[in-house]
Amino acid sequence: MNDIVTTLARSYDETPYPGRAYAHTHPDYMAVLATLLGLNPPPVACCRVLEIGCASGANLMPMALSLPGASFVGIDISPRQIAEGQRTIDALGLTNIMLLVRDLQEVGDELGQFDYIIAHGVYSWAPAPVRDRLMALTKRCLAPNGIAYVSYNTYPGWRVLGAIRDLVLYTVRDVEAPEDRARLALALLDMLAESDSEHANAFNSFIAAYAKRFRSMLERLGPLSHAFLLHDTLEVVNEPVYFAQFAAHAAQHGLQYLSETEFPMVLPLGLKPETVDAIRSFSRSGIDLEQYMDFLRGRQFRQTLLCHDHLKIRRTLRPERLRGMAVAALMHPESQPVDLAGETPVVFRNLHDIAFTVTAPITKAALLYLAEASPQAVPFETLVVEAQHRAADAGAPLTDVEPSALARRLGGDLLRAFATATTLVSFHLHPPAVATHPGNYPKATALARLEAQTGVEVTNLYHDVLQLDPFDRFLLQLLDGNRDRAAIVREAVRAIAAGAVQFDSESSVSCSPADLEAAIEQRLCWFARVALLIA
Repeated sequence: MNDIVTTLARSYDETPYPGRAYAHTHPDYMAVLATLLGLNPPPVACCRVLEIGCASGANLMPMALSLPGASFVGIDISPRQIAEGQRTIDALGLTNIMLLVRDLQEVGDELGQFDYIIAHGVYSWAPAPVRDRLMALTKRCLAPNGIAYVSYNTYPGWRVLGAIRDLVLYTVRDVEAPEDRARLALALLDMLAESDSEHANAFNSFIAAYAKRFRSMLERLGPLSHAFLLHDTLEVVNEPVYFAQFAAHAAQHGLQYLSETEFPMVLPLGLKPETVDAIRSFSRSGIDLEQYMDFLRGRQFRQTLLCHDHLKIRRTLRPERLRGMAVAALMHPESQPVDLAGETPVVFRNLHDIAFTVTAPITKAALLYLAEASPQAVPFETLVVEAQHRAADAGAPLTDVEPSALARRLGGDLLRAFATATTLVSFHLHPPAVATHPGNYPKATALARLEAQTGVEVTNLYHDVLQLDPFDRFLLQLLDGNRDRAAIVREAVRAIAAGAVQFDSESSVSCSPADLEAAIEQRLCWFARVALLIA
């Protein structure tokens, strides 16, 4: 067993795991889900967070920047990754985060208790004794009302991906160099993705479809694809489990299943009513129901929240639990003008083209208000008042309606949107201070500016990862809050003239200073819209 752990440590030292932020691991997101399910999680602003398997700490650093009153500890078996992370921490001047080289099996009580625990990319990629140790440590170190996040590969979806993994491992069996293994694996995936034909059997077509999806996902990762492939697919240990097995393992250690972070996946969306009725009749518990849904959906991966088993979870969502939260959403109506006076159905769509239909004047007015306020999150109580005024001004008979009744109607619709897709609406107990407009002296976080120097991905203030082109990365580095528009444009002109960065307008290869200034203004407004700028 120690040999396997040593092999894993060497593997991550040779090819560091591509560090990045994972939105669903943020303590604010975990606290929101726990609150919606009737729990009273620890306050986010002053919480303690532990990440097990933190790599270089890229997931923790944005949290540490946005939550200066909280404290963060990351542990990992790779000395190289911890050292890289410490250099970034020093460059940012962060004092509320600590990264440590630790073998999970040797961690005792010295780290103390934590309000939120994160284990992303650990459970399925560790030997069974280490997985058991992970659960035991989570139980021991988790605060009484704390929340833990664990991700893992799941069956039945990994049955097919497991066959692809076996084929790739067979192909690279005599290849030792990590980069050579990754290149050969990618070539094999390309072949599998193109192997389907009208004469292929069902299994071949199935494998080809999965390989094509997997290859597409790797392409989105760009330069990070090799490291992801080596660790997530070709690592010496990769043990998927059924969700019910995972939940049972947690229960053995006094932990209970709280929710899946992709909340709509908890619900039987997309299944026929007859199918839902049937699987409910087969199910003895909520765990059973979700396991049946995993079978029908071919689930491959889960991001699960756990809590102590003494806590009482209330799984019926209620609008009153939105009190004290803030709401963010960017949806636009399919057609204008919007009838705010009556119950005419209106279809709103978000940037992912997901549709959401509403009829209540209070909700239509609220979504329009949130779109104007985006990317800021608006306190729910404020949203109710502002939406009531807007709808009443348009002729809706809401002037004398009790605010509590309006809050229930609006809250119910917002929860329905959240249960449809988490990209439609987001809730926050500790929303970030984001700018809605660039301002005279635009400012991005120090971390985003640093990330723009070294890679194509940057982390916004909502802990989401965005990919930027070279000119946008150059531009973002200038936004330290000390440059006005004229200074930003001068630096851009100078860099373009020196050949340090290339800018191509949509209409021509070169552009005038006026065109460049207009293009920069457009990009700054976009930076604000995607929450890259500080208020």
